[in-house]
Amino acid sequence: MRPLHLFSRERRTRLFDGCQAALVWLAVLASVVADREVERLALAAMAAVALAAAFVALCPAAPAPSLRDASPTTREDESHVL
Repeated sequence: MRPLHLFSRERRTRLFDGCQAALVWLAVLASVVADREVERLALAAMAAVALAAAFVALCPAAPAPSLRDASPTTREDESHVL
């Protein structure tokens, strides 16, 4: 398993959005259910998901590949003048 700080920005965004969706569904569950134990479990799960979302939001992004690595220039390209 790769460490979280090596995830790309796109992957971190999807994970954060998934955490937000889970928080919404857990809030609905906690407000609809009549059982006190299920409500407490849903609230505890909400706290865990909120901590995960905060961790993902605060993690540094993986370094983006530099433009130089993506498109190598040759000496001929640098000296070409129109």
